[in-house]
Amino acid sequence: MSIINMAMMILPGPETYRAALNCEDAEQLKEGMGKEVSSMESYGVLTCVERPPEDGSMIESRWVMGRMLLANGQTEKWKVRLVGCGDRQKAGDYNDIKCLVIDSASVRPACALAAKHDLQISVLDILTACLGCPLQVTLYMRRPDGEWPDHYCRARPIVKLNKTLFGIKQANREYFEGVFDHIVDDLGLQASVAAPGLVIGGTLREPNGVLIPVFVDDIMIIGSLKLISSIACRLYD
Repeated sequence: MSIINMAMMILPGPETYRAALNCEDAEQLKEGMGKEVSSMESYGVLTCVERPPEDGSMIESRWVMGRMLLANGQTEKWKVRLVGCGDRQKAGDYNDIKCLVIDSASVRPACALAAKHDLQISVLDILTACLGCPLQVTLYMRRPDGEWPDHYCRARPIVKLNKTLFGIKQANREYFEGVFDHIVDDLGLQASVAAPGLVIGGTLREPNGVLIPVFVDDIMIIGSLKLISSIACRLYD
């Protein structure tokens, strides 16, 4: 058995855009912000507006930055996210927010089965997990303080959210439902009744055997290397 990914941890970074400009890794952080903006544009997450309606629901937003470290303490990269302040959402801005996730009691036996059958383990981190799910309500957002790292919205501080964004209350549920349905329906696998968040397929002793524990945007795939590669490519698509 081998584990493809190295474990990582994240240390908090600057709390504002202006603070990020004054730190020693300013260029890396600006690059990360630019990539985040590009991702939002490519997924059609937001639309700039001149003026929202008077009765429109409005939330704030902020940059969240962190340094990702490998298990050996070396810096892997800076991780930058633009997140909505979901604590400002009011009743009516969201519906159901419950999200099923795999628990440790289910992950442990899954890893034990991987060891028993000498299977590969890969952990996928879906980087743009919450940026591609349709938003079922009308919600507006103020951009965070500081210069927008792209000319696209520089003169327009208000945006309308077309799709979910990290930080808003319903983001995890919308994403989980979408990716879980994709794994089960499109990949032809089966959701476990006994362990919510666990998907199974085939027989582990056979080449088609696979276990997939899903924890929001972190997805573990247990199976043969060929099968893992095939599933990972289809999930990233």
